[in-house]
Amino acid sequence: MAWLTASILIGTLIRIPQLSHRLNEMHEFRQTQTTYAALEFARHGIDLLHTPLPVFGPNADVPMEFPLAQAMAALLIRMGLGSDSAMRIVGLVGFQASAILLAVLVYRWHGKLTTIVVLALFELSPYGLAWGASALVDFPSVAFSLGMVLGLDYWFRDRSSVGLLLGSISAWLAFLVKTTTPPAWCVLVLVSAVSAYSANRSWRRVIAGLVAGPVPGLALGLAWAHHADAIKRHNPVAQYLTSGELQDWNFGTLQQRLDPIAYTPALARIGLEIAGPLFLGVVLAVLGIKWAPTKLERFRRAGWLATAISAPLLLLNLYFTHSYYLIAVYPAIVAAVGIGIVALARRVRSNTEVFAAAVTGLVVIGSAVLIYNPMQWAMAPAPDLDAQHIKAVTDRDDLIVVMGCDWDPTILYYADRQGLMLPDWLLPFPSKVDQVWARLNVNDYRYVFTCKLSLDIAKYLPPGYLVIPGPAPGLSRIARGPAPVG
Repeated sequence: MAWLTASILIGTLIRIPQLSHRLNEMHEFRQTQTTYAALEFARHGIDLLHTPLPVFGPNADVPMEFPLAQAMAALLIRMGLGSDSAMRIVGLVGFQASAILLAVLVYRWHGKLTTIVVLALFELSPYGLAWGASALVDFPSVAFSLGMVLGLDYWFRDRSSVGLLLGSISAWLAFLVKTTTPPAWCVLVLVSAVSAYSANRSWRRVIAGLVAGPVPGLALGLAWAHHADAIKRHNPVAQYLTSGELQDWNFGTLQQRLDPIAYTPALARIGLEIAGPLFLGVVLAVLGIKWAPTKLERFRRAGWLATAISAPLLLLNLYFTHSYYLIAVYPAIVAAVGIGIVALARRVRSNTEVFAAAVTGLVVIGSAVLIYNPMQWAMAPAPDLDAQHIKAVTDRDDLIVVMGCDWDPTILYYADRQGLMLPDWLLPFPSKVDQVWARLNVNDYRYVFTCKLSLDIAKYLPPGYLVIPGPAPGLSRIARGPAPVG
């Protein structure tokens, strides 16, 4: 298995420089939100039933996913690592754990050459380079999801009690760490179960695996969501982030689902950013299914593609909006493409390995679309100047209202200040803004910051308060007094 070790080692070494990068890059809002919770854990203690996020008000508790990854990063922060690096390391560990589990599963199902190609795509794809060491919980949740599939595959095929135990625990953690990730991988669990049943004809083993792993995992995920919702309802802004409020945001509206355009972004990202150039990898994946030598092999190959497709079909709007959500099925995509590459190479017959390597290189290079910033992993982002200015002119205990910056904790995180984000989607509804201030004391907040200098920020403060511009660009003091005239 020297090739596996070498691939993981190379994939890790090329990502080490990224571990020192700041988080104000693509989807900085999600990375800083995740890392801020880890930083608060490190400072004030770890409590996995609560998630400190002081961008929803001072000392706010706003559970999103079960904060296991943030707790792991907090331990690294306490050891002396910077919070950015600590959360990135946890993300990288999840990425490489996913790589190892994916390699073992592909080897069991499809053989050595396919495993080498799939692992090369996983480690070297521009998408994997961009997100492999990101400060997100996504790859840790992917690792647990793959652990679920692999462990239960050992149970279904070999009746391994250890596989059942580890696969079940992985399923529970996968649904807790990020509930939106494992449902797609349950498709591959079913593929494994049906494949094993075709050989051993044991329904008991299939039922036992499903009842021990995915079923309680889903129950735990729903229980966590119920717990998180109960807490978020007490926060004047986070109350709009409960499961019920986000149903359309997560799954999409009926109108979206009836609109073919709504499916285009996720499909385009798959075909251009991971399975490029110009959907070549997708074509190869389909051909790989067609050229399968047996029905069982065709069924397994189709399972990878079905796993990749099921996630954006289920969570339509999330995949429509956020490119990083494809992390959830990234291993399934590269597996399907890698299988297709090897299937094509074997039809060529002569120099199979060389041909497979050449096509793998073409897919990797062809997926480096400029619109996606494929060099994110190699180029450190510039410091956030607004955060630096705020940190320089305010005191540690000053609370800051942030508006006109969309949904982005980056400024408060890098300024190391607590405050209240009033997101863009809330501002057009005066009644909702009034409800926020009805539950908070504006006198606790000394400053207000806006990313939009043309925004009339005083309009979104309670009556009787005005703003005094300064002492930094976009930053104003909050003061009592008559509304300004004219």
